[in-house]
Parts: sequence; C-alpha cells; structure tokens
Amino acid sequence: MNYANYAAFRNSVQVMLDGDDISTSDLSVAVLDLIISSGEMRIYRDVRSSTQDASLVLTTSGNLAVLPFDFLELRGSPYVGTFPVAIYAPWEAVTNAINLNQDTSSNRVVYYSFQSDQIIFFPVQTDGTSVTAQYYRRFPDIGSSGLNPLFLRHPDLFLYASLAESGPFLGETTRTPVWEDKYKTLVQAVNEHERRRYTRGSKLAARVA
Repeated sequence: MNYANYAAFRNSVQVMLDGDDISTSDLSVAVLDLIISSGEMRIYRDVRSSTQDASLVLTTSGNLAVLPFDFLELRGSPYVGTFPVAIYAPWEAVTNAINLNQDTSSNRVVYYSFQSDQIIFFPVQTDGTSVTAQYYRRFPDIGSSGLNPLFLRHPDLFLYASLAESGPFLGETTRTPVWEDKYKTLVQAVNEHERRRYTRGSKLAARVA
C-alpha cells in the first residue's frame, strides 16, 4: 500500500467510500479533506511512533518554559539547567512549594509540572535556564504539507482512520462499525510494532578480535 502523494491517498479514500467510479461521486474535495483531517486528529490521540520523536530545547522565562505548538507529550522527564533529570510532581505540589518559599540551598533535585501549555519548575529557575527533553510531536496535516514519515510507515492506519470518521459526514451506518473495528485493531498493532522497535532484537556487544 503505497501512495505517491496526498491526492492519490484521497482518491483511495473516495474509492473505498463510493466505489471504483469516483467520477459520479457526490463527495466534494472539501468534505473528503475534512474526513481525512478528522482521521488524522484521532491518530495523534491514539498512536505514538518513533517517527514523531523530536528534540525539545527551551529556555525559561518567569519560571515557565513554553511548549511548542506541535507538542503531544513528553517521552521522558526533562533536564533543567545543570540539575540531574527533573522529577514530575502534581501542579499543586509544585506551586505550593513555590508559594511557601521553601529553602532550596542544598537542593539538587528539580521538580516540574504543567501549567496550561507551559512547564513550571521548583526550585524557581532563573530566566534563560536551558530545558531539554525528547517529545512526541504532531505532524502538520498531510493535506497541506504532504505525506509524513508516520503516514509512510503506516498508510493503512490513516486509511481506516479516515473511513472510521466518515460515518457522521455521510450518514453511513452499515460499514462504519467494520471500519471502526479495523481502525482499533490497527492502533493496537501499530503501537505494538513501535514498542517492539525499541525493545526487541539482540543487544549491542563489543567484538573481540
């Protein structure tokens, strides 16, 4: 299952919805794009892939570090300044520690939490402190930016996500449950495949001459 570009994929979705002769279809390009975009949004809620792995490099201002617009979730805890890896704590615990002005003169641990689309820290970090981590990102819509690495690795996931989301647009009731089940099965298979990429295989070993 390979697609040369977004238009080819959109045609494939249309064929699945309307049959081989898409020249007689009542579906507009705008509706098809909306169906596909809805499927994409669902994928980014359900799937995590190594193709989405990106570096996070931020600096603090007012003890906050603003997350990028394509942020989905952290892959692990961030490094803050010269501290060891930060430890997550609930927002109320972090803000309570800040408000109580707890003594941090001997503290070599930094805690972090989320405040809106920002990360907040305790002890309070000076402006310009470096924050680095790895995070899962959301790719731009394939309709506007072309096929991305996640699509190229799992095109069937995008196909059935689109089909599963088409029901409300088309009033489809017969085939939607089948497509929904197929999509859910693919989500499980894709997440398992991505997990195995990191956890399976032989360990690296030094070769002795």
